[in-house]
Amino acid sequence: MPQPTIINAQSTDYAATSNSGADRTFEDVVIPAEANTVIILVALTLAESARTLTNLTFGNASAIRTHLIDVSADTFARATIAGVFDVSAAGAMTADVVATLDSTATGGARCGVICSTGFVESFTTTSHRSATDCESISFSPNYAENIFTMIGSCHVEIGGFTVTEGTLIFKGAQSEAHVGVYGVVQDTAINTNQKKIGYTQTIEEHAELFVTLSSQRNPFVQGQGLIRDIV
Repeated sequence: MPQPTIINAQSTDYAATSNSGADRTFEDVVIPAEANTVIILVALTLAESARTLTNLTFGNASAIRTHLIDVSADTFARATIAGVFDVSAAGAMTADVVATLDSTATGGARCGVICSTGFVESFTTTSHRSATDCESISFSPNYAENIFTMIGSCHVEIGGFTVTEGTLIFKGAQSEAHVGVYGVVQDTAINTNQKKIGYTQTIEEHAELFVTLSSQRNPFVQGQGLIRDIV
């Protein structure tokens, strides 16, 4: 089975309709018919120590949220949340993304979206206090049929974000001096079938979600994926 792909035309970033209140709305987020999984991340211009994001929804019930992830563990990182949605039975759709704050606040926000033909195999998060030169390496026995993705937020200078390992999907900012979001994919193996994502950046705080996407819905289920009966 071939590796899944990123649907680049609809994998992008969105601006919020308002910079105040108890939530942030991102209008008309487009999900293509061929997508099976959508990863949506929202970041505030406010630090995790000032406000937190408590919920993230997509305004169409056909998009089934399978994971809600608090991405920004570090108090200095921008408040960041992500949702993973199964859209394999949904077809094409356009709806609003709404991120909910723990209380009313004034401050901008940015939303990043990755659309893929793959299914979630695994994920992990990380935060950086002062990121300048970063890399993450992943290995899975399902290496021939998966890709390694990263979606994250950055405080301030998103313009200086440069991918050194992998392929940039998108990057965009609420404003250059506030908060940015970005997406990266790696589909090529190194060494013993590892996959590596790397980037350089001016010294900033980052909060990141790494998702391995597989061509199969459950690649390790006995009889369907890599695990076989012992005979």
